[in-house]
Amino acid sequence: MKKEEAIESLERSGAEISDLYTRAWSTALYPTEHGWGKSVASMVMIPVLSMASLGQMVSSAVVQQVPSSVFDTISNVGKPDKPKEEP
Repeated sequence: MKKEEAIESLERSGAEISDLYTRAWSTALYPTEHGWGKSVASMVMIPVLSMASLGQMVSSAVVQQVPSSVFDTISNVGKPDKPKEEP
């Protein structure tokens, strides 16, 4: 995986978490519209989504600080070395 791919993936994850967080609050605040069961479940999910959002932000900050060469090295772990050409 390249650094750009990791950053893009984290951005998509952040957007998805944000969308889920918004929907959880909307469902929790209108129990008569969505039903009490869904409303209570959404209330339970709000702290979980908050922690997921925090984790995503920290991960994104770390990935942006790591040099691209680290991603190349990690991507090649476990792959067989290329044979050296003999003259």
